[in-house]
Amino acid sequence: MKELLHWLDPYKQSCFYFRWSFIGLLVFALLVWWGTAQLDSNFMQALLNNRFVYLPNYLTHEFSHRIWCRFGWEWWCYASGNFMETLIPLVLCFVALGHHGGRYLLPPLLYWLSTTLYGAGVYAADARAMKLPLTSSDMMSNYAPGVMKGDWYYILQPLGLLEKDVLIGHILMFLAVFTLVLAAISLWYYWTHTEQYFQLDQSDMRV
Repeated sequence: MKELLHWLDPYKQSCFYFRWSFIGLLVFALLVWWGTAQLDSNFMQALLNNRFVYLPNYLTHEFSHRIWCRFGWEWWCYASGNFMETLIPLVLCFVALGHHGGRYLLPPLLYWLSTTLYGAGVYAADARAMKLPLTSSDMMSNYAPGVMKGDWYYILQPLGLLEKDVLIGHILMFLAVFTLVLAAISLWYYWTHTEQYFQLDQSDMRV
């Protein structure tokens, strides 16, 4: 495990190398709890579902459908939208960790990742209820609620998990809040612990 962490984070920039205190962990846990309890509030909605993050997530999602559906694997055709939408910021997080100073890109990348997890959670929880409007991958056809089944219906149904759609959606939304809080904590930590990273950078340069 230690070797894997070193491979993923060779410059010790991730939260696993933060100098966590009991108070810091408590604040983190309380913020995650508060954010999860306030998911329907205007504040959390403004953070996780605004036009600045919606557009790139939407385009990534729909273009992924159009690309991968050409290969004919039906299940993956439906899963590719959310998967690629989330995979891109996740991979960029690891790319940032692999470079000196990449930590400064982590807060916005983690924030981006949190918005994709939130979007996936909202639609996963709606798989059976079908209360949300949908857009076709041609990005032109819109469907009113209840007219057409969404991606998550076809993702979960073959796996026998359709009846767990609300639970899965809530887990994804919890992960979204967790990642959002981690982004905020990381931004604060990098700002207030420049000496720690200066020492790490100096030791890495000597090696």
